[in-house]
Amino acid sequence: MIYLRLPPFNPVANGVRSTIQIPRYDMTLGRVVLRFPGTNSITKATISEIVVKIGARVVYGPISGAELDALNKYKGVYDQADSLTIDFTERDGLSVVAKEVGGIDIPALGGQDMFIEVANNAASGTPTLEALGGFTALQFDPKNPQPDGQLIKKILKIQVPTSGGTAVTWTPTFKGAVVQRIHFKYTGTDWTASANGNVQSVECKKNGVAVWDRIECRAARFIEQEQRKAPQSKFYHLDFVHDNVHSAALATADARALEFNLALGAADTITAIVEVLDSPNNM
Repeated sequence: MIYLRLPPFNPVANGVRSTIQIPRYDMTLGRVVLRFPGTNSITKATISEIVVKIGARVVYGPISGAELDALNKYKGVYDQADSLTIDFTERDGLSVVAKEVGGIDIPALGGQDMFIEVANNAASGTPTLEALGGFTALQFDPKNPQPDGQLIKKILKIQVPTSGGTAVTWTPTFKGAVVQRIHFKYTGTDWTASANGNVQSVECKKNGVAVWDRIECRAARFIEQEQRKAPQSKFYHLDFVHDNVHSAALATADARALEFNLALGAADTITAIVEVLDSPNNM
């Protein structure tokens, strides 16, 4: 992977949305490192929204700096106060395909431009914001592009209806996307080393068959930490690829029925932050 400085964000100020347009390089964009060095007003906590767009379509986010930081820490991405990574790849994938499949082939976007927007809500100070792009060789054949584009990594944030109280059933429609992970973020009682959090267990059924069978929070954290993942505070991580075997990701193209059953300790507010592989113009 090579790294290039991306164009400057414009504008850069507190309380505004800063935007860059990714140049139309004949390469695949694998990751973007946001940097806010020096003494200024931007921190991960003050970034209220990060959005990636292809044309007018949001394909990543909106996600806050704190939420993206939690997802990165779960996957073991290096943590530094003045930097935050938007990663379309899987660093620990067991093959080149598994590592790089989510990268965005810029020439395969059909002439659409790609934008990154960062909203900083700090109240004072003089912010500094810049970005580095990590690029690899193209994944697709420019002489034989596919009409539906390519698979790219998307992160989508969905509010889970919780009218069921402590027994919540969620039936999302993923439109054929391949689901790698669902990070259930909650606001209630946090987990401890010896106790479940307020999301006590999760069941996932596809076509009536359990593929994640009422796994308790404690058990999920154990099997994920066995694979060097780092569960985060007030998250239940439903990770189909926790062992980096990406053939285990949840395919939804053949899902006639898909449901997630959450057992809660008390009524709560649940947000699902979903990592999927999907074509650019689908979800």
